[in-house]
Amino acid sequence: MTKSDAASHMDMAHPCLEGKKRRCGRPTPSATEQLDQHLLEVAASLFVEHGYAGTSVDQIARKASASKQTLYRRYPSKEALFKAVITNLTASLLRTMAEAPLKDPLLELKHVSRLMLDFVVRPDALGTYRILIADAYRYPSLITHAIENISEPFHASFERLLKAAQNAGEIEAGHDNATTAHLWSGLLTGWPMKESLFGLKPLEDKAARDAFFEHAWALFLRGMGAKPV
Repeated sequence: MTKSDAASHMDMAHPCLEGKKRRCGRPTPSATEQLDQHLLEVAASLFVEHGYAGTSVDQIARKASASKQTLYRRYPSKEALFKAVITNLTASLLRTMAEAPLKDPLLELKHVSRLMLDFVVRPDALGTYRILIADAYRYPSLITHAIENISEPFHASFERLLKAAQNAGEIEAGHDNATTAHLWSGLLTGWPMKESLFGLKPLEDKAARDAFFEHAWALFLRGMGAKPV
């Protein structure tokens, strides 16, 4: 088998189907989606392990049992692939946030805030943060993409729910603004993220996160002039 034949064979292999490498004809939408997800998961694991600069498209293709052509058809560069990893990291979380109803804005803010706390201490999120801290100064478009796909959606959701809570009379007037949203985000995630980035495990289990979150939430409510919900 020539090198080109081998690459073609790897291209048609579906790594999500129990590792079987066989020609399957035209892939179904479901199979394509599974392959896309597999490629992103493999890329994410290698980026976290070796850093952005230390990871190549060749490495990702080999680990994923795919050809470089498979990757380049989807992502024209390593930078585009890393951006896709970031987007994939937050996709389901952002869908959950966007679907939060406004029946009780303060309870919805509590729900979204807890999602944020759980997210920032996830190993894959922490690995991505470390890459951005280490390499983003050389690749400024990466940090811009991360801000647009992680920080800004959370911040926008906080502001939206603060405005709704104020309109509903659940918090005192004057707190439905960007400054309040930033202060709440810092109170909630600043210490856990810092400790976790240092390799410590300040909120290792759900019980610890529950206790920390409820304490932070009670402080926040008092500052907003609201009663604990």
